[in-house]
Amino acid sequence: MVEEALQPGANVSAIARRAGMASSQLFGWRRKAIRSGAVRTCEPAEQLGFVEVGTVTTSLVEISLGDAVIRVRGDVDAAHLVKVIRAVRQA
Repeated sequence: MVEEALQPGANVSAIARRAGMASSQLFGWRRKAIRSGAVRTCEPAEQLGFVEVGTVTTSLVEISLGDAVIRVRGDVDAAHLVKVIRAVRQA
């Protein structure tokens, strides 16, 4: 299950549901495997990008990456946000 959860685009919560376990448990196993150095994520940094959007009605944006949530205001520098997202993915 951890191997499947590490695949790019994997839905960890859905994998955990299929196995009949709490998603927090699988997220924990996945995080421990990555932190221990036993495995590495497969997602290349080149996939990270931004999409132009129309009028945003809120000044707060939430980005979910695994079990981490990044909250940013609309005035954040895009280059800085890319660095933050990459750091969270590597953590």
